[in-house]
Amino acid sequence: MKKFLITLIINLILLNSCAKPTVIDIKLDGDEKLNCEQLESEVAESQKIKREAQYAKEATGGNVTRVLLFWPAWARTLHNADIAIRAADDRIYHLFSIMKKNKCKNVDVLNQKITATTNPTANNITGQLKELKKMYNDGSLTKEEYEKAKKKLLD
Repeated sequence: MKKFLITLIINLILLNSCAKPTVIDIKLDGDEKLNCEQLESEVAESQKIKREAQYAKEATGGNVTRVLLFWPAWARTLHNADIAIRAADDRIYHLFSIMKKNKCKNVDVLNQKITATTNPTANNITGQLKELKKMYNDGSLTKEEYEKAKKKLLD
């Protein structure tokens, strides 16, 4: 019985020793009160957290060790990283919605810059059209903005 408990404790320690990328809150209480510059800063911070989570999924020494010694810790690392990446993406999207509502300058340029570097499907016309449609459906773009952007893409 004592051996079983020791084994169980060691397994729990190993399982919890996986990388824990930061999972950010998508919406914060003061988000609506931020000015455009502060919103851009929050977007940059969310991008940084996303990059760190993406790095946690790469074939780093820590991940190779986890695979070799205790693969459930590696699987948990990947799962944690996926959650962190999704949360960062959702936060960025939320911040862009606020920026659009506040009519911040450079929001479209910033969005294109981020989309081009982080979303490979958005580099093709189909991916860009899907993103536009998604933004239109959730109210981030007006009908006129959607049609104008769609026409620009197709031309």
